[in-house]
Formats: sequence, structure tokens, C-alpha cells
Amino acid sequence: MINSTFITPLVSMPTVEQLGSKYINITPAGEKKDAGMSFAETLRGKIQEVKDLEQASLDSAYEVSMGQSEDIEGAMIDAAKASIAIETAVQLTTRAVNAYKEIVQMQI
Repeated sequence: MINSTFITPLVSMPTVEQLGSKYINITPAGEKKDAGMSFAETLRGKIQEVKDLEQASLDSAYEVSMGQSEDIEGAMIDAAKASIAIETAVQLTTRAVNAYKEIVQMQI
């Protein structure tokens, strides 16, 4: 006999419009963002976030090296965050440039 507790009923997935109204205007931190934000403004903001992470990493490393702080783990975590953010930005830049080159080379 089949145990019915292992069978999960199928439910329909929400449409893009339903998801859009719920998730589109919310940042990962949970705060609302301006729906009219341009691509350039978004890009500028994300680059600034990468710079802020890098500066936080440098500040925490400086504090540890000068003996002002004993939070070596925090400095290592800040360095890892900055490193990942920089690597991600470089990868996205490379992919965007490659996509642009591919579009430019397309035959019309």
C-alpha cells in the first residue's frame, strides 16, 4: 500500500506579474528601492558597495596590524568579503564586455 504522506500535491507557480509586485522593488537587505532607478545609478551604487567593502577590509587590517584591535577573525572575514565582491565585479565586467563585443559583431 502507498503511504500518502510522501506524496506532495502539485500547486501552480505564481506568474511573473505576481512575483514582480512582491519582489521587484525590494533589495537583498529588505528595504524598498526606487523603481525608477536607472541602470547607471544601480551600477554606480554597486561599485560603491564594492569600494566600501574594500575600505572596511583595509581599515580592519590596519587596526589589527597596529594593535588597535584583536579581532583577527573579523579582519579575515572583511578581507574575504572584499575579495569575493571584487572577483564578482571583475567577472560581471568581463561578461558584459564580451556580450557587448558579440552584439557588435552580429550581422544585421
